[in-house]
Amino acid sequence: MKPILRLTFLFIAIASFSACTKVVVDVQPAITGSWVLTDAAHKDAYGWYNVNTGVENGVFHFYNNGRARYTEHGVTLEGTWTIRTITDGYYDEFGVYFTNSHQDLSIQVSDYYGDDTINMYFDNVKIYGNTFVATNYANNYIGRYRFSRY
Repeated sequence: MKPILRLTFLFIAIASFSACTKVVVDVQPAITGSWVLTDAAHKDAYGWYNVNTGVENGVFHFYNNGRARYTEHGVTLEGTWTIRTITDGYYDEFGVYFTNSHQDLSIQVSDYYGDDTINMYFDNVKIYGNTFVATNYANNYIGRYRFSRY
């Protein structure tokens, strides 16, 4: 009788587990898609002031596989982008300093010959859906860059 109970329990367990289904949700990184730089500013001891970066007229395309493309007036630059979660000091978009976990962003694109390149590194990136704000600190000023979906 005991072997029958064991087999019954085994069959019930197998039937229970086989009835379960696994749902895989493919979550795309929130930054994938096409973006334009809509605002760039630097902050020093005297406050914020607008700056021209030279990439305001182009479109950045970020793909799921880490590839990146920048297009502007028939010129195409290709390369990569990465977002990492790090714990380090950074300034947020308001110029406030923090030392906690956050995401940084790196973009490297160039033409086929490497003559024309864009290399951007941001200490902090905050994604808000249809916009994201990236900041960095260099040469005694804070840089703030706002991007919007294209």
